[in-house]
Amino acid sequence: MATTNPRVQVTLSPSLDTLVRHLAMHQRTSKSQVLRELLEAAEPALQRAVVLMDAASKATAEVKVGLARSLDRAQDVAEDHLGSMLMRMDRMSADLVSQAEAVVGRRPARKGSSRARDVARPAPKDPPSSNRGVKSSKTGRRP
Repeated sequence: MATTNPRVQVTLSPSLDTLVRHLAMHQRTSKSQVLRELLEAAEPALQRAVVLMDAASKATAEVKVGLARSLDRAQDVAEDHLGSMLMRMDRMSADLVSQAEAVVGRRPARKGSSRARDVARPAPKDPPSSNRGVKSSKTGRRP
């Protein structure tokens, strides 16, 4: 089947594949959709990196050394910010995670639910009587 978008085959490590699979399951999408969205979110940063790499390939050795130092400092700052943001997210979501893990089950099953039917009990002999304006006898049937 012809497509306008080029396709790329990617090999993931088992841990990364598990992570992407869980993200896809929670988002109810495919793994390829999760990866596509992640790459689209990173597109502006990737474009800047390509522009810098293009400029670096044309620059002199002295400029390259200065650029490498600047990029290292920028990466350190970005990693520090990312680390602090991840710690904040962990603190903010810790209560939610502990509450979700504490949930044992839902409310008790009602009499007619499938969970209650799993328990062995005798079946009713007659269907329940209906009260829609029709008088019924003691046995629950119409006169």
